[in-house]
Amino acid sequence: MFTVLQVSDTHLSQRIPRFNANWAAAARVIAREEASLVVHTGDAALDGPDHEEDLAFAARAIRGGLGDAGPRLRCTPGNHDVGDQAALTPRQPATDGRVVRHAAALGAASWVEDAPGWRLIGVNSQVLGTGTAAEDAQDAMLAEALLTLGSRRIALFLHKPPFFECIDEPAGGYWTVPPAQRWVLAPLLDHPQLRLVASGHLHLARLRQAGAVTHAWCPATAFIVGPLLMPDAHGGARRLGLMRHRFGEDGVETDEVRLPGAETILFDPIAAEIYPPEPATA
Repeated sequence: MFTVLQVSDTHLSQRIPRFNANWAAAARVIAREEASLVVHTGDAALDGPDHEEDLAFAARAIRGGLGDAGPRLRCTPGNHDVGDQAALTPRQPATDGRVVRHAAALGAASWVEDAPGWRLIGVNSQVLGTGTAAEDAQDAMLAEALLTLGSRRIALFLHKPPFFECIDEPAGGYWTVPPAQRWVLAPLLDHPQLRLVASGHLHLARLRQAGAVTHAWCPATAFIVGPLLMPDAHGGARRLGLMRHRFGEDGVETDEVRLPGAETILFDPIAAEIYPPEPATA
């Protein structure tokens, strides 16, 4: 058995340090755990697409929090790291340049990591459907990962949850992978050896079992999103934390880890302060 800690949505910045102390609280919790790997499932930075210095600061803060003797780090990018599908965020589309900048700061955006009996796969959900070179490279990586899987079980990590409840549900707007791009992931999501889908983005804590597969929504460390911006929590809990994944021979035991000392910050009233709206054009 081995343990992976999942952290998500830290939103770190030296320019606007509002959420940095909560990452420090999370790092103290991680230091007490016995994990071989930490997977950050996106939005490491406050505004990486437009502020490269936010990505650089997030990388320093996260690695510094883990320490030289701490667990290894893998990251999958979020919309606040590399942008999103242009239809969702036309001002900050995910581009190859932004993915390259993320890789320079926090490592490969798409990756495969093998452990005894398991294949952990990190997917960059932000480039799905973008037609970028990064998407093409990821498609090739995923095809190779399944072709060479053997008898290993699969754990999938990505920023956006593929769906709220099921693969054929309608579009979830900003919050889930769009339906057309969702089907790109179908060979993974429908694979008989899949055991874990671990995502972030929603700033909610939720565990749901669908057959042999655990669907884990990792809560954020930075802040919670209230009912003004997210009226429907889809059964998730609005609280801060991490996820702990203990991998066994054929399954994963996942539980939520709280963050003593973290400040529960409600994002709704400060959203325009943190992410100012674009000026209106004449």
